[in-house]
Amino acid sequence: MAEQKQPERRSSGLFRLFERGIDTAARNNITAMGYSISITAAFALLQTSRSDTGILAIFFFAAGAVLAFAIIACLASGFFREELEDEASNVKSLAGALSFLSVGLALGVAYVVGLLIPGLAAWPVSAFLATVVYVASVGVELTMAHWILRSEE
Repeated sequence: MAEQKQPERRSSGLFRLFERGIDTAARNNITAMGYSISITAAFALLQTSRSDTGILAIFFFAAGAVLAFAIIACLASGFFREELEDEASNVKSLAGALSFLSVGLALGVAYVVGLLIPGLAAWPVSAFLATVVYVASVGVELTMAHWILRSEE
């Protein structure tokens, strides 16, 4: 097994502990944060472009997002039979820095769906497609991050 390269220490003492905490929080939450921003803003875009916002629409929106994640998780894990691999921390950090792509595309899809699909159907479709586009775009961002970091080696 190859020896894993340890990251270079930038500081020491109490500041280093703080720095490690910030690094951990950012690395482990970056895609979740991007999705939270995307789905919240997608809901806001949809709500401002429509007049049918109500309790049912909100539940439909949430159902669309949950369904998309369920399908993606099912497919990504080979119907829950395969263990998923984690990404290296520097790849996740760089991909997170590129998240304007995934967030922007998810918002664009949500807005277009709001304009094109009438009635309550727009709510679950918007959340579903915004989620699928966000996750697919994160895959592209991670691929780009791998490519960028490998080209620097």
